[in-house]
Amino acid sequence: MGLRRALGLGLLLGVLSWAASGEWGPGRSHSLRYFDIAVSEPSPGVPELMIVGYLDGNLIVHYDSDMGRAVPRADWMEKNLDGDHWDTLTQLGQSQQQIVRGNMDRVRGRYNQSGRGQTLQRVYGCDILEDGSTRGFYQTAYDGQDFIDLDTNTMTLTATDTTARMSKRECEAGTGFEQLKHFLGDTCVEWLRKYVSYGRTVLERKEPPTVRVSGKEADGLLTLYCRAYGFYLRPIAVSWLKGGKVRDQETERGSVAPNSDGTYYTWASIEARPEEKDEYRCRVEHASLPEPRLFAWGEPGGLGHGERWTGLVTLPLLTPQLLPSLLTGFILQALPQLVALLCPRSSPSRSLWD
Repeated sequence: MGLRRALGLGLLLGVLSWAASGEWGPGRSHSLRYFDIAVSEPSPGVPELMIVGYLDGNLIVHYDSDMGRAVPRADWMEKNLDGDHWDTLTQLGQSQQQIVRGNMDRVRGRYNQSGRGQTLQRVYGCDILEDGSTRGFYQTAYDGQDFIDLDTNTMTLTATDTTARMSKRECEAGTGFEQLKHFLGDTCVEWLRKYVSYGRTVLERKEPPTVRVSGKEADGLLTLYCRAYGFYLRPIAVSWLKGGKVRDQETERGSVAPNSDGTYYTWASIEARPEEKDEYRCRVEHASLPEPRLFAWGEPGGLGHGERWTGLVTLPLLTPQLLPSLLTGFILQALPQLVALLCPRSSPSRSLWD
């Protein structure tokens, strides 16, 4: 797989934390996720290693090997965390640069690859669930394909092929795996609690959706589209009704996806007979709305954000030059097929998991 395709997969199969308000307890959960991508052939605009972190879907930290330093991406993170914390994050990023070079060379050799453009990727982090319990998360990929991940129920690593199993054994034989488990179960949770306490105002906000209904007729059928965008928190219900009855089985839905400003967008469509279009309504339910709202084609329906259109983004053809801006601009969606730097063969003086 070439660099462009691998980077595209990384962008489209990234991390989207479930947004929630700023307390623990029934009905509230929080997530801290980190996304790493390393390339075998860095170039201008494409660093050897990039790390971005998200709290409940909000971008909070960025590190790349060109800058050589971790920097805040949220004002409240910069305000509340002292220089020692940012120094720690910087040291962790720098240690990964050394580790990734060795990992990349070993894995490329085992796959007998001499071409350019290989990628190592990883997504990892932790959650505080609605009942107050915690869990870690760790999945990896090489060139956009599953490589090694962690079964958090048994706290064991699983590998997808012979090369991955060799790397898995190296990881388990050294101290890296124990450091990983400590990071996911302790350090990450400690940071998550701290960050949530600092970002409470941001995490508790509720931004209402802007809703637009449109239609397109072809071959004697009318396709109605209901688009909701610019909303926060993430959970939302968008349904099509005909004659007041929900038509879930006939409705096609898009995923709830991120905008670059930390809000979300989604859509739902349904096919109808043109002469029956007036019988259809789009129903939108969201925590920011006192009650569900109904929208019809041709009726004005904006809520909260006027004409701002931050949703329904069409991604351009991905090039290495676009990578840094896209990675920091988009909150990455959570799907079970991503990302990874591998465990070090031996534990460095400071690793990511210290």
